[in-house]
Amino acid sequence: MASLVKDCCTLCNDDGMSTEAVRWCIECEVFLCIDCEKHHKKLRMSKVHNTMSTGDYHNLPKFMQDISSQCRDHKKMYELYCSFHACPCCVMCITDKHKKCQEMKPLSDILKQVKSSASVQLFGKNLKDVKENLEEIIKYLNRRINTSTSQKTKAAEQIRSLREVNR
Repeated sequence: MASLVKDCCTLCNDDGMSTEAVRWCIECEVFLCIDCEKHHKKLRMSKVHNTMSTGDYHNLPKFMQDISSQCRDHKKMYELYCSFHACPCCVMCITDKHKKCQEMKPLSDILKQVKSSASVQLFGKNLKDVKENLEEIIKYLNRRINTSTSQKTKAAEQIRSLREVNR
């Protein structure tokens, strides 16, 4: 039987210890052990951070686990949004790739607009409709499979009985 992979606390690991993590901080993008989580909740900068259990984190789809609030090129937090390129940017990105871009806005403002946007609610409704349609399609296909299996069995029985009659 395969053993479950245990996550190590990122902060303890940085100090050379391997303590089992119990939480994942969504904002900091680090695993936390019980002790580090207590301190994390007390710090002024991180006490409002959202965390989730490591089990819930691992149940997320891979594409969601790969989402990061840090720039892959510069390892800095995304703070701005380039409307021209439709992408988040860190402060370093401005000097590297977005020197001529004039449509830079605070990322926090863009996220507020997205969350309250009617299109997000419409998208949610559309996803629900698609899910319901797929469930109906699956039911229909399962009925067709059952019908085909039943017809196949009946046909095989008829062939057997015809062969026995013709002997």
